[in-house]
Amino acid sequence: MSVTARIGLDVHDVKQLFSTFDPSPFHEFSLNSTAAQYISSQAWYAKRDARLEIALSIRSKPAPAEAVARLQEVVHAHFTRLAISEDQNFKQLLRTGAISLAIGLCVLAFCTVLSRGIDNSSLPDGWREGLRDGISVFGWVANWRPAQILFYDWWPVRRVRNIYRRLADAKVVAGAPGKRTAEADAVAPLDTMPIEAGPT
Repeated sequence: MSVTARIGLDVHDVKQLFSTFDPSPFHEFSLNSTAAQYISSQAWYAKRDARLEIALSIRSKPAPAEAVARLQEVVHAHFTRLAISEDQNFKQLLRTGAISLAIGLCVLAFCTVLSRGIDNSSLPDGWREGLRDGISVFGWVANWRPAQILFYDWWPVRRVRNIYRRLADAKVVAGAPGKRTAEADAVAPLDTMPIEAGPT
């Protein structure tokens, strides 16, 4: 049985949730930054296998069907756009990591050959050892960035992409605040938000 993580939104007017600063003709398909950040942070703390549900209420009363339908459309369009953008970032990050790794290995191979050449040179011992060790360290340092990307940097981007995908598929329902069904209802302070909501 799948678990449902409910994200409660209680507003005075549903228009508060939408962007009012976007001059494009598609402003109705954008959440404002505060709403998007709040929804994203709640989804971040929800269980990863939970189905996300956004419960909309207006002044502590279940929102009318028209407001629910409008928010459903906006949430789907907004987070679909962010998911596509984050997927592009994820693919670009992996591409950058692969290219960086190829360059780093070439630099390491060159530095290994050069250090062996210096090791067999007629330089004084102190100079020979210093140059050899310095070149070897440089070769390994050249692989620091690709190692960071391929071991650590990719998974937060992938997780954010997956959260946006889940939010794009989230169901918006009319609901009263305070009706908690999962951990996503725990308040996540905006100033400790682990991910950015993206452009609005």
